[in-house]
Amino acid sequence: MRVPMARRSLLRSASALVVLGTLGGCGAGGSDGDSAGSIRYEFWGSPSRAKKVGTVVGLFQKARPGVQVQTRASDYNSYIENLTVRAAGGALPCALGVQSTFFAEYAEAGLLRPVDDLTGSGRIDVSGIPENVLASGRLDGAQYVIPTGSFVRILGYNADLVASSGAPAPADDMTWDDYATFLREVQRGLPAGVHASEIEGNNMFSLTSWVVGHGEAMFDGGRLGFPKSLLADWFRYWLRLTADGVTVPPSDLPTQTASLELTPLALGKAAIGTRDIPHLYITEQALAAKARGKTVAWVPMPRVAPARSGNVLGINGISIAANCGDVAATAAFVDFFTNDVNAALAFQSDNGIVTNLRAQEALLNDPRVPKGVKRSVTVWRALAGAGNLATTVYPAGLATLTNELTRLYESAAFGRMSVDEAVDTFYATAQYALA
Repeated sequence: MRVPMARRSLLRSASALVVLGTLGGCGAGGSDGDSAGSIRYEFWGSPSRAKKVGTVVGLFQKARPGVQVQTRASDYNSYIENLTVRAAGGALPCALGVQSTFFAEYAEAGLLRPVDDLTGSGRIDVSGIPENVLASGRLDGAQYVIPTGSFVRILGYNADLVASSGAPAPADDMTWDDYATFLREVQRGLPAGVHASEIEGNNMFSLTSWVVGHGEAMFDGGRLGFPKSLLADWFRYWLRLTADGVTVPPSDLPTQTASLELTPLALGKAAIGTRDIPHLYITEQALAAKARGKTVAWVPMPRVAPARSGNVLGINGISIAANCGDVAATAAFVDFFTNDVNAALAFQSDNGIVTNLRAQEALLNDPRVPKGVKRSVTVWRALAGAGNLATTVYPAGLATLTNELTRLYESAAFGRMSVDEAVDTFYATAQYALA
């Protein structure tokens, strides 16, 4: 969804309403009181996720009978649109679902409450969350998000299709040059109409892995943190592979943003593509249903040197609105959602892999937890245990850049624009989108 610049002006105006509300007595109070009261928690997700959240709320209210929690769920795009409108009206809920990809614009507008005092006092316990995960919820040194779920983009591949090509399985320490060589080897053994890879050139998260894996910063305050040459190399990397028939054709680019079950990897039309960890199991089930393969295996994202991970962490979590009138009750709810083992078992990592290490252990040890959930936790732990995770703070304006990257890469892929023109346009867009 392309986010117009007017939205950021709207959020800045909304921050003034927060200040006025605070001066009028409706602001963030209660942080030192008892955790009793009535709060709202709004989030995005399917009816299935909403049901799981309802179970967590029930467990919380049983443990803290003095607090009532009302919830509201909507699909992702509707949630973001509604959040902006609610912010402009000074009516954000006390607890709101956020993601590392978009919380910055709300924090910069003064609409979110820093929670360092709550974590410092232990009202919200973050001792079970790894430091690099917590860092994904910080902006300018302040913690605005308590991560409840994390996601990492990695390479998922159809192990049966790769094996049938005669190529060896991909190594877990590939450079980007190694990866291109591997894809070409796979392509040589594939039947007509099947390709080694999806196209990653238009994917912001894959580009982030490329940049970070080359030892550069994706963002540096209000500007891009890497040179134009690195973006040009990225475009040419994928354009060459496509020209050589190693990737799906550019006409398939729209299918890569379709539902997981309809992507080239899930249909058996491509052998490999980037996926968030929980997507591996979903893709595997889709392939099995079509008899196009039984196993979707994985390897880390390529990188230039072993010390430079290309596996970039993202988080989903809960923030507290700056004008929340019952911070104590909200903090108690956030703490419960984040740390309670029974809550974790009920939620089952429905929105990213649970971040609390004790909760992860509970999920792995409980026989009732689905196989796909356990697999996601296991993969995440393998990356974390190897120290093969990176953290990037996404600034306000990311959505505009994400849509622009898609548009510009497609223009280059269809010959409507040169690589240099696309790169220059991307950097020009970044100047106002990140300002």
